Amino acid sequence: MHAYTPTVSVTDPRRLNIATVSYCRDTHAAVVEARIYRQRYDAVARLTDVYDPRLHALQAREPNAAPNMKLRSSLTGALLGSECVDGTSQLTLPGAAGQRLIDWDGLLTQTQTRYDLMLRPVSAIEQTCGGNARNSTFFTYGDSTPATAGRNQCGRVVRLDDSAGTEFFPHYALSGVPIARVQHFLDQLDEPDWPETEPQRDLLHETGHGAATHFSLNALGEVISQQDAMGNLKRLQLNIAGQLKQISLKIAGDTQDHLLLLDIQYNPDNQIVRQVAANGVISQNLYDPQNGRLEQISAETFARPNLQKLVYRYDPVGNILSIQDMAQRTRFFRNQKIEPLSTFTYDSLYQLISATGWQRSNTSNGPAAPVFTSPPDSAQLENYCETYTYDAAGNLTMLVHNAVSQSWTQRTAISRYSNRGLEQSDDGTLPDEPEIAAAFDANGNRKTLQPGQLLQWNAGRRLSQVDQVIRQHAASDCERYVYNGAGQRKRKVRLVYMEGIAQRHQTRYLPELEIRESPDEALHVISVQAGRCAVEVLHWPGKGVAANQYHYSFSNHLGSSMLVLDRQGDTVSEEHYFPYGGTSWWAGPDQVQASYKTRRYAGQERDATGLYYYGQRFYAPWLMRWISPDPAGIADGLNLFLMVRGNPVRFVDRQGLAGVDTARAAGATAAREFFSAAVGSAVQAAFVGFLPAANTAVTIGGAVAGAISGGISGYAGSNWAQSSMSIDDPGSWGPLAAKIGGAALGAALGAAPSLLGILDPRGNTAAANQIGGAFGTVFREMSAQYLANVGQSNPSIGRVDLATGAASVGAAGLAAGATGFAGSVLLGTDVTGNVLQSILSVSAVTATSAAGASVVRGMRGTPARPSNNSDPTFNPDNALIGFSTRHFFMSLGQIANLAVAQIPGYDALDVHTRTAVNRAVMSAVGDIRSTFVTIATPGLSAELGRTSWDLERNQVGADIRRESPPISSNADFDPAATEVLHFVSETGPGQRKYSRSQLNF
Repeated sequence: MHAYTPTVSVTDPRRLNIATVSYCRDTHAAVVEARIYRQRYDAVARLTDVYDPRLHALQAREPNAAPNMKLRSSLTGALLGSECVDGTSQLTLPGAAGQRLIDWDGLLTQTQTRYDLMLRPVSAIEQTCGGNARNSTFFTYGDSTPATAGRNQCGRVVRLDDSAGTEFFPHYALSGVPIARVQHFLDQLDEPDWPETEPQRDLLHETGHGAATHFSLNALGEVISQQDAMGNLKRLQLNIAGQLKQISLKIAGDTQDHLLLLDIQYNPDNQIVRQVAANGVISQNLYDPQNGRLEQISAETFARPNLQKLVYRYDPVGNILSIQDMAQRTRFFRNQKIEPLSTFTYDSLYQLISATGWQRSNTSNGPAAPVFTSPPDSAQLENYCETYTYDAAGNLTMLVHNAVSQSWTQRTAISRYSNRGLEQSDDGTLPDEPEIAAAFDANGNRKTLQPGQLLQWNAGRRLSQVDQVIRQHAASDCERYVYNGAGQRKRKVRLVYMEGIAQRHQTRYLPELEIRESPDEALHVISVQAGRCAVEVLHWPGKGVAANQYHYSFSNHLGSSMLVLDRQGDTVSEEHYFPYGGTSWWAGPDQVQASYKTRRYAGQERDATGLYYYGQRFYAPWLMRWISPDPAGIADGLNLFLMVRGNPVRFVDRQGLAGVDTARAAGATAAREFFSAAVGSAVQAAFVGFLPAANTAVTIGGAVAGAISGGISGYAGSNWAQSSMSIDDPGSWGPLAAKIGGAALGAALGAAPSLLGILDPRGNTAAANQIGGAFGTVFREMSAQYLANVGQSNPSIGRVDLATGAASVGAAGLAAGATGFAGSVLLGTDVTGNVLQSILSVSAVTATSAAGASVVRGMRGTPARPSNNSDPTFNPDNALIGFSTRHFFMSLGQIANLAVAQIPGYDALDVHTRTAVNRAVMSAVGDIRSTFVTIATPGLSAELGRTSWDLERNQVGADIRRESPPISSNADFDPAATEVLHFVSETGPGQRKYSRSQLNF
């Protein structure tokens, strides 16, 4: 959907996407700007260089200018290193099995990982450039003793020593989820150099028994109760579909449970439509039945029917055009009509370019805490208008804020060679290139927050300290942060010095519990999140249960805390936000009560520094940028400092890694895979039910079907391999022998399940599945292509690195195992149940495993590809590749399951567990197919007329040149205007082929 501003993808003769062209304009009459994203590949189709539009244009003027991301792979295709101009460069030395042995970052900090004989990581050694090495992490695994087996700890992590302290996992559930965790904090805040022996490591802990959290699970592995480290017991009641319905809390020392949420209701799309909180507040969400978009959010009680009522209006593609707060009245002050209405305008790339709303008078920009108005005073409100300007890479270079009481303009200078940016100085001048370069370290982290406020970063590229008040001859006021091995903050300590005496304010983070300690008080904050309502119970130890306070926080569509109510439903505070996260208005009856609120914009915690902590990095709302590059790389685009792609009204970032598109892509992937798998599974089940298992013809048919798909896949793999190596003469016998050998090996593996199935006394069900699978795979591939354009996705960028591949396979296997177990329990194992499992359960397993793998790819650096919502298409070449690889990997999954079945004790497992294992193995093996397809596609390219031997050998390249640009900027636009692209390739030695393509705009 566009108005003469399409998105155009350009592919080379290998069908690799080498460029994406978007067209940007902010008004219909504005001149269109082409934004060209450029990708380069090596001779064997591995991605090597990626340019955003700004650096692509710079490279045309300065050929030596670096790309946004440069990737370097080994001869086997494993990713060895990446160089990023924004600052997430990394070099990896892999081991023989592909494990990461040593990593170096941009500051030459070295991280060495040691493994045991089973290739499990056992320790990590960290060394900064020029510094001393330290043992940063130790992993301890459960042995095979009966006591360990009784706690399900065999082979699992039982002790983890990291920078936050030591975490013990004394008990696991059958599903592999820890049901008990004990955290021991370190006695000191500094990062430890862990001794080799456990008794010596224990000496570094604080005294005491640690902070233990316990979980109870139901038969499906869902949490039904949780006891936190202070003994508070939370109980969860689920409905028949496994959805949360009710939550109660029993405070330590109390004798009864207190309901927090009484009832939660869902629509068929699993969206919460109604919630009833224990304070009598009923919150409701209305959704558009055609597209599932949120139309209205409301909160009310019988006494106060209009606590909150937000009404949303969208454009056709889902951008929010306006939000009206119907719970607020229209006010008139200083010749202004102040309506409770926020409006938003976007350019053709859906970047926010203007916003209007209402604010407190004299609101300023900066990291200072927002001004609290008590009591709320409508005479202090006024309208505002903000406009935003972006460069070609999406950097927000200028904000203009207009209001009657105070207006301002904030400009940001962006480096010529990267997306690092620095705001204007106090006198309004913009920093030059050397100043920008000096403001960041080699990893892209800012060195100062404000003039005089130093930022210190640890070797793991996490913010470790902010110096807020610098004193030349005395200790400085600062805030320090401690993280665990996963990068999650576990402690926050603020040191304020008054007359040389340090006042210590500390927060410890435990599962759904915060322990806050200050010179004035100790406070436990128990957190419960359910849908759009977050409940915080404030408990002061020693003051009794009667002193507890219950704060119910109601959010908007982004999760921003808008309205906080107490246990009686009375207002504690109200808060409204500017689009990029600053507070426009904060008011309530009592500032002391309101000050306990720490989670604000997007539901994230705001620190005393003014920064928002998102879990993996920090966001500065007054700068409208992250203060460090995305640790997930290009997961959310090539600009690693950009906040949710310049559209903070529509998108939200939950962890500081990627916008919510990743989750949406996973959901869309699950939906597509479920329906295509359902079609294929139904066809396969019909054929399997029709075929007699104990039949020689069935055995032969299954073997032939497997041999065909395996032979095609083996041929493709060997052809790709030989063309990737130093075989320069395509007419020699070497490549031919490699192709024949690969085809033979693939055929043997494909036929193996049917041949091994002869030994099954119950009949050759493997052969029947091979035949049924052949037909089912054809229908599934047709369905998958038909649905390919529906919804977002997280496609792999080339061949994934080992870590991403392993995580993806693991996620697919775990998701499939859990879904398979649930399907076996719910559908049963009789004849009817098995038939239903073969269709419904297999489809659900496929969907959940694909969604899990999609999430991993999104979090590991794959940008979500938006839906193009184009008409369904069918490509016979892709169909052949899809059929052969799907069926071949189904055969490999069968072989793997036959091997698993030989493990001692496997037969003793109950039928549900065996089903879960079977589904997990099939999905894990099947997930590898996504990587194999990137090999099979170029491997079959010559036979499918896609590319050439010379092109893969890089002896001749694909050339694209523009003949005439499109004109689509004004009323004189000519619909017949075309853009002509010329492709040059070689289809064989000395055989040059020219093709001409016209793109109509």
